[in-house]
Amino acid sequence: MKTMKLITVLGSALVGTVLLISSCQKQNILEDSIPAGKSQFKLFLTDDPSLVFDSIFIDIRMIEVKVETSAGNEFWDTLSIRAGIYNILKFRNGVDTLFVHDYIPSGEIKKLRMTLGNNNSVVRNGASFPLIIRDQNRQVIINVDDIDRIRANSFQLWIDFDGHGSIIRLNNNQYELKPRIHSFNNNNTGRLKGEIKPSAALPASVMVIAGPDTLLAIPESNGEFKIRGIRTNTVQVIIKPTAPYKDSIINNVSISSGGDRDLGDIRLHQ
Repeated sequence: MKTMKLITVLGSALVGTVLLISSCQKQNILEDSIPAGKSQFKLFLTDDPSLVFDSIFIDIRMIEVKVETSAGNEFWDTLSIRAGIYNILKFRNGVDTLFVHDYIPSGEIKKLRMTLGNNNSVVRNGASFPLIIRDQNRQVIINVDDIDRIRANSFQLWIDFDGHGSIIRLNNNQYELKPRIHSFNNNNTGRLKGEIKPSAALPASVMVIAGPDTLLAIPESNGEFKIRGIRTNTVQVIIKPTAPYKDSIINNVSISSGGDRDLGDIRLHQ
């Protein structure tokens, strides 16, 4: 069964107490002064887009990492973050934020655990609705299949919060949050970008069929789009523009791990 993921531009300002972050890091972290017995860890946050909501505000309280040491011992280590409410729709088309820059005990990273707060909400057509979370622990486990190794003791990882796929509509005025988050790294996944022409064909959606996954991007106002975390070597690209422009399908697009595939200008026709 395919997993629908929307990768789009996450624009619009944060409201009230929402915190804008370009990076979260401990004081005086130096690239070349990693303490003995520690590894440097960078965690980036990105999001799949939404075709329904103007904003998706997620209250992130804590993130922990599960580490297995060389002796085979496993334990959870709390990462240093700036807890707060984030509009995850601000990160799309290849945009992300450095969410964690911290030291962790040396070893193999097995999982991440995100704890959410109570102040989660969505904005749809200008109206705000709270998000219901039924899990009393408000915790999300994120499996780590692979991770970028920069040096022997320096790692980085991306987590993709599927905002659209994580929200279930219960009725006209109630929405439930069931977080769907996955991790990826840039070394073992590919990226696809291009630009939809002409501008009259916008807004449009760009769907990529990549093996068992279906990835979706919503191009910017200038037609540019970018999709990350592609795990297969060949994909199919399906473009659905605004009428009267016709749908377009591009078959057998090759993708290389760790590389960018640029489709250039994609000109649509009526």
